[in-house]
Amino acid sequence: MERKTPILKLLRRNILALISLTLAIVSLSYNTWRNDATELNRNQRAAGFAALKELASLQLLVDHITYGSERDKGDPIAGWTHVIFIGDLSHLTSAALEAEAAKLKDSWSEHVGQLSEEAANKAISQRIEAMRQETLKALAHLR
Repeated sequence: MERKTPILKLLRRNILALISLTLAIVSLSYNTWRNDATELNRNQRAAGFAALKELASLQLLVDHITYGSERDKGDPIAGWTHVIFIGDLSHLTSAALEAEAAKLKDSWSEHVGQLSEEAANKAISQRIEAMRQETLKALAHLR
C-alpha cells in the first residue's frame, strides 16, 4: 500500500528550493523590466540629443537665410530636412515633444517663403526655442 505524504511535510522538506525558485523568478522579472526601462531611456536620451543638434542647425540656417549676405544665403529646402528629421526623432521621445515638433513643422511651412523678413525668423525661432526647452525638460526627467 502506498503511503501519502502530507503537503505540509513536503513543503517543509522543500522550502529552501521553493524560496530559491521564487527569488530566481522575481529577480529575472525585475532584471528584464529594468533592462527594458534602461533601453527606453537610452533611446530617448539619444533622440533628445540628436534633436537638440538638429534644432541648433535649423536655427543657424534660419538666421543665415534672414541675416546672411546675398551670396551665401542658406537653402530653405535644407530646412525641410531638419524639420522632418526633428519630427521623426520626436516620435522616439514623448508626446509633448511630438506636439512641439508638429507645431514647428506647421510654423516652418507657413513662414519658410518669407524667411528674408525678420517676422518670419522670429516666428520660427520661437517654435525652435519652445521645442528646445521641451526637449531639455524631457531629458531632465529621464532616469
